Amino acid sequence: MPLPLLQRLTRATPRETTASLWAFVFFFALLAGYYVLRPIRDEMAIEGGQRALSRLFTLVFVSMLVLAPVFGALTARFPRKRLLPWLYAFFVLDLMLFWWAFRAGNTQSPPVAKTFFVWVSVFNLFAVSLFWSFMADIFDTAQAKRLYGFIAAGGTAGALAGPSLTAIFVVLVGVKGMVLVSAAFLVLAIIAMIASNTAMAMMARALTPNTTMKTG
Repeated sequence: MPLPLLQRLTRATPRETTASLWAFVFFFALLAGYYVLRPIRDEMAIEGGQRALSRLFTLVFVSMLVLAPVFGALTARFPRKRLLPWLYAFFVLDLMLFWWAFRAGNTQSPPVAKTFFVWVSVFNLFAVSLFWSFMADIFDTAQAKRLYGFIAAGGTAGALAGPSLTAIFVVLVGVKGMVLVSAAFLVLAIIAMIASNTAMAMMARALTPNTTMKTG
């Protein structure tokens, strides 16, 4: 795609184009990874019955109440730009553990199914809020007004692609293997997160001498 056309689509300046594209990929991969998991989560919830489903949502609510202060303490101690890649890596590790549990034949185990439902639901709420907090850290208000529409379109594309990819890959790798597909998307999200942050840091360093010359 020609660079001028790409800049018109993203509303990014030439220096911002790389970071905005990586942010698009970040949100795409994040929501695609979630929507790959959602059918598995919903199927496990349906098997448990309506009464069990209401209890599961209560567990999700309680989990959010417990984890929110923990996340607040972590962000107060560590910069979000450094903390978030490790948090997403922790999510990938969790998925690997779920894959191991499913592979061991515990997909029908009520404790495993309940834990997976709560984890996916909490992950969805946390992961999206973490994404936008990261965007607020690397883009200023003026950039946000121009770029957030394009970046949000990446999430929409990921939400649409996730179910379609599930229909394709579930035939190839099975239900258990879809957990690994989701983990692969999260790895891509981590790469895109680091790349977008690096691109904005490089842009800031490139602009610093010009700013110094003007103020001098």
